[in-house]
Amino acid sequence: MVYQLLVVDDEAFALKSVVDTIDWHSLQITQVLAAMDAEEAKALLAQHAVDVMICDIEMPGENGLDLLGWMRNEGIATETIFLTGHDKFDYAQLALQMGCFDYLLKPIRHERLKETVLRALTKLEDVRQKLSMHNRAERYENLMKSQKHVLVDRFWTDLIEPSGPSYATEPHTAYLSMIQPEFSANDVFISVLISVDRWKRRFGSKDEHILEYAMMNSARETVLRDWPGTVVQCRSGAIFLIIYEAAQLNGQLKELEYRCRRFIADCNHYFYSHVSCYIGLPESIARIAASCATLLDMERRNVNKPDAIFIEGEYYEDQEGMLPFSWPSELAVLFESGKKDELQRRLDELFTAYENQKSLSKEHLKAFYYHFVAMVYQTFHKSGISVDSSLDSLSRHEDMAQATKSLSQLRTWTKRMIEAAIQAVEKRRERDPSVVELIEQYVQTHISQDLTREELAAFLHFNPAYLSRLFKKETGLSLSDYIMDQRMKQAKRLLSESDLKVSDVAEITGYRNFSYFSKLFKRQEGFTPQEFRKRNKR
Repeated sequence: MVYQLLVVDDEAFALKSVVDTIDWHSLQITQVLAAMDAEEAKALLAQHAVDVMICDIEMPGENGLDLLGWMRNEGIATETIFLTGHDKFDYAQLALQMGCFDYLLKPIRHERLKETVLRALTKLEDVRQKLSMHNRAERYENLMKSQKHVLVDRFWTDLIEPSGPSYATEPHTAYLSMIQPEFSANDVFISVLISVDRWKRRFGSKDEHILEYAMMNSARETVLRDWPGTVVQCRSGAIFLIIYEAAQLNGQLKELEYRCRRFIADCNHYFYSHVSCYIGLPESIARIAASCATLLDMERRNVNKPDAIFIEGEYYEDQEGMLPFSWPSELAVLFESGKKDELQRRLDELFTAYENQKSLSKEHLKAFYYHFVAMVYQTFHKSGISVDSSLDSLSRHEDMAQATKSLSQLRTWTKRMIEAAIQAVEKRRERDPSVVELIEQYVQTHISQDLTREELAAFLHFNPAYLSRLFKKETGLSLSDYIMDQRMKQAKRLLSESDLKVSDVAEITGYRNFSYFSKLFKRQEGFTPQEFRKRNKR
């Protein structure tokens, strides 16, 4: 920290002595100003932020006390040290009353004057630090007041869904005393979970966040209305409405249900969504997190009752009675063969059965989702299609969370994915040759070489046995029969259209042993190669 010093004295010699002969730099004083009367001092004080002033009291015109009075009226907080050659108690008393730092008699040793200035600077620094701390505390207090609703919401989200270690036995006392919310830690509270069952339209995540924000404002107006409370959204996306002073709402549960019903209707009409409300029991602040966890568990179990209101303790399915999930294997066959209509009909039957299954839970929905995703991945990879480039949403966690939120949501998502997936497979099949076509092309270009099932399988990256079964299923011929058939066709063309020796024809069509070629040709065509040429030579 650096400082500025002002010395005021009408005696030029005394002024120069104080200004020039004392080592003020050792006190971090970087500028020493000099004035010979009050008017000159006033001008310097108006231009410079002077920290300490050394001033003679007796001066022509305005004296030092007059100058100090002017400084106080102007709000100049410079620490003032008075010097005087007269030991007048009245002067000293008045100077101290006016707030001067010290009153020294001339002549004064420079060491003492320097020590006094150091004490004045120390006091000044202490005052400034205290003022800075006060201003900082006042600024933080004003900030906390302006952001109180944010701090209160943060308190509830941390209480409901802690980001780190959970609160201790007395979690809230210190924090609540700091933010001073509109409720007491001793109050009773009711929590209401607001859950979007499904959106009526397809929205991007940004639009969904905007609609959820609008829904939270609507909940404040429709559900809370004249009741004290707040609406918060946790890190997981769960929206909770917290009602304060719930003990005063005794007997008004029906009113709360009515307000929730109005809110659900508004969400249907204005926010393109089906919404359910899960109402908790009145609890102390220490039990709110457990109550909210119960409401989330109730939401997890509800997969086929949209636009509903559930009360804690009144809605539970027997989880132990859950039916085991079974994935119909024929769905993969229908999907792989591209039979979209038949696949969709089978899925509709499946979802209808799910709607009548009382013990259906979100675990069932997630199991269905993961089986469906596995089916798509398996089929796409068989066809050499990238899932990430064709159906990027299939691998997104948020897509899974939305799809498994309710049975109707899963049904809509599945239908959309079936359309997109089958379209992607059909496009690939239109663009790329099939496995059978690739085999045929390979045989034609390598007919003069030794061709084996293993060689073809290695070329196509297939299991040899699987490739044989696939080829026979598609063509009705085994691979060996097809290769021999293509070689015989090539041999007959060369015998009838060229003058090549029969032995050369045999080698071109992949037969190194001429005798074996002749016997095989006769067995297949009923004539030897030579007899066939005589009959068909063009």
